[in-house]
Amino acid sequence: MVSGLIAIAVVSAIGLGCFCNKDKFEGLSNTGPATSPSTAASPSPAATKSYTKADASKAEVPSDDEMQDMVKRTMLDFNAALQKEDFNDFHKSVSKVWQKQITPEKFKESFQDFINGEADFGEISSMQAKFTSPASITKSTGVKTLESRGEYATSPNATEFELKYIAEGKDWKLIGLKVYTNVKRQY
Repeated sequence: MVSGLIAIAVVSAIGLGCFCNKDKFEGLSNTGPATSPSTAASPSPAATKSYTKADASKAEVPSDDEMQDMVKRTMLDFNAALQKEDFNDFHKSVSKVWQKQITPEKFKESFQDFINGEADFGEISSMQAKFTSPASITKSTGVKTLESRGEYATSPNATEFELKYIAEGKDWKLIGLKVYTNVKRQY
């Protein structure tokens, strides 16, 4: 089967509304095996190691172990939404600010190319992310955001991610998502 590399970005501007931006990278394709069946229906992964949880209300950057868990949970929750073609649970897991800016239906519409292409990166459940830069806190439209970038060594190409979180109480909650992954078929 032909496996295409597809990119869709959903990026939000904190407090100013959601920009749902779709970008297809045409002409990029690879031949190779399709990804294995998803394990995305399984619950989110348990913590990989014991660590002290970062306090988002104090703008503490999570440890590498905590970031591994946060990123994996986010990615597997997103993958589960793709597999079910239903973003209701994923929508409930994102920040309250983002929930007000986008509906589950808009998430589905924004990521329809992933669904059509049968994107499935559930294999990451047994992988560790390779961070391309350390997690960091930046200011975006006057609000501190925790940013994480990296990839999982999926086959035939890596699944890359850029995730943004904001503080909600003591927890970091998702406010922005970019994912670049393989699809099984071109359409």
